[in-house]
Amino acid sequence: EVMNGIMYLGFNDTDKVIALDVSSGKELWRRYLGGPVRMPPAAEGGRVYVTADDSRLYCLDGATGKTVWTFFGAPSENRVLGNERLISAWPARGGAVIADGFVYYAASIWPFMGTFIYCLDARTGRVVWRNEGEGARYMLQPHNAPSFAGVAPQGAFVVSGDRLIIPGGRSVPAVFDRSTGEFRYYRLAESGKVGGSFVCAAEGVFFNHTRERSVTMYDISTGD
Repeated sequence: EVMNGIMYLGFNDTDKVIALDVSSGKELWRRYLGGPVRMPPAAEGGRVYVTADDSRLYCLDGATGKTVWTFFGAPSENRVLGNERLISAWPARGGAVIADGFVYYAASIWPFMGTFIYCLDARTGRVVWRNEGEGARYMLQPHNAPSFAGVAPQGAFVVSGDRLIIPGGRSVPAVFDRSTGEFRYYRLAESGKVGGSFVCAAEGVFFNHTRERSVTMYDISTGD
């Protein structure tokens, strides 16, 4: 992400965010967080928003890297081993996106552990809504049998109009109402579970780059 002539980069090997002057490449500041930073930072209004594997969303001052506020998205501080690192049992891999003064992100990648999707006030970190029931959704699976499951947020969120698009790592993205957090659709069985963590959107459609090195275009209203 780039803002006011500064580029912000996250590192999953050293748990840090750095700020670089885009004209000179000079490092302006670095900030170490509580876990690997796997999702790209989002920036707006002089602030940088970044998620980490400690389940937190960090709001940092874009000029100095100092903390403005943090939000903890997990139900407890329980830790597990993940990629040879000690991380939260609910790592924040639903990367932040900002729209209309709100920031959206999610904690947890395992639906059976509970999935926590948030809309926060971008200035204060106050919770506007929280969706914590998606891991218990009873739905048709790719093997054509129903079971309890749900989206496992992995990738940077995307906002398009009144929709919040949530990548699911290897599976097709899910779509929610961004004003209320209400579930719209997650077409897992129809997709054969084929998807990817990168999503972008245009008017009326969104695109998902899949792990099979292809791109699929979806109707944002229906998921077709």
